[in-house]
Amino acid sequence: MQRIPDLDDAVQDLSEAVGHRLILIDETMRVVGYSIHESETDRGRLSHVLAHSDSWDLPRTTTHAYCVEPVPVLGECLFLRLADRNHRITGYLVLVLGTERVPVDVPDRLVAAGPSLGDLLALRGLRAERELARSRSLTVDLVTGGPERRAAAAEALVSERILSASGRYCPVVLGTDPRTASPRDGERAALAVTVTLRFVAQASTASAAGAPLPDGLGVLLFPRPVVQHRLTRILEQPQVAGVRAGIGPLVGLTDVHRSFERARLAWRASYFAPQDHSTVTDWEQVGLDGTLARLPLETLGVDDLPPPVHRLITAGLSLELLTTLDRYLDRGGDAQQTARVLGIHRSTLYYRLGKIRSAVGDDLSDGRLRRELHTGLRIAQLAGLGPWGGR
Repeated sequence: MQRIPDLDDAVQDLSEAVGHRLILIDETMRVVGYSIHESETDRGRLSHVLAHSDSWDLPRTTTHAYCVEPVPVLGECLFLRLADRNHRITGYLVLVLGTERVPVDVPDRLVAAGPSLGDLLALRGLRAERELARSRSLTVDLVTGGPERRAAAAEALVSERILSASGRYCPVVLGTDPRTASPRDGERAALAVTVTLRFVAQASTASAAGAPLPDGLGVLLFPRPVVQHRLTRILEQPQVAGVRAGIGPLVGLTDVHRSFERARLAWRASYFAPQDHSTVTDWEQVGLDGTLARLPLETLGVDDLPPPVHRLITAGLSLELLTTLDRYLDRGGDAQQTARVLGIHRSTLYYRLGKIRSAVGDDLSDGRLRRELHTGLRIAQLAGLGPWGGR
């Protein structure tokens, strides 16, 4: 059986044959291979290409197999179009010339090697697509499948080296506003998965997995804690604007499905209480809002609230009075602290509390009543009821 040559070996062999360093980029203009770059000058050029090639315009190779174009910082570069046997462009071979002239025989030798490199690059692309599909399928099984599928997925993700072996794994849920969901929003969540995984692949050698989910969300899986500020920067890119993330607690791989559910609740809470949560919300920090996010907040009405809170809202109490009560309960009924936080005189606070007490029809010192008021007010805020939304 004839051995299929390796793409990296083929690029290196061609580099040795023509006596020049070569770089391989795919159809998206990202570097996918390169020959040995020995000199300091060559390594500097390679570093620049690795960092900037995906921002270049496509080379003008529609009429000729190759072209020579100026590239900022690098100078003149030769771009050889690579295509598979179906004439589909698979990428480009790059030779950085700088201020040098193109050697007379080099273009012809590169063109002669083009078809073979194009096929090898296409083959690598097919393998990458199969590996991506496999990774996505296993990730979905891990977070949404039954016990047997979860166990099989956990074993395969590590044994197939999609994820590195680790004692703790962290799932992340990505999605747009659950109150206004549409098919386009699912596409943005899927794109956020792709953008994040691409960043991880380009910026490090760390492992990560991810997949879009049937319900329009996306999931990421890391064998380590998630750095919130880094994920925030990724999700602030214009193409994924509006996507937020919820981070689940670190767990063993077979328990990721439970942590995934908590990540989903943290994500939901970030939309229902945007003033209290940022683009990335951690389950460990979301508090009561994460538990309340289990409620069908999108469909709750005033009649679903605890009776004391129902009475306050139907009595038409202003947002100022309800905020006063919330701050009062936050501080365990300490009038002095509450007045200081609100920036009002204590007599003004007592006046407001009197109006609230009249609307509730009960003593605000009662512990059970305070619990119902405090939790009920938070539910009303999250659900956008009364003065928090007008429903």
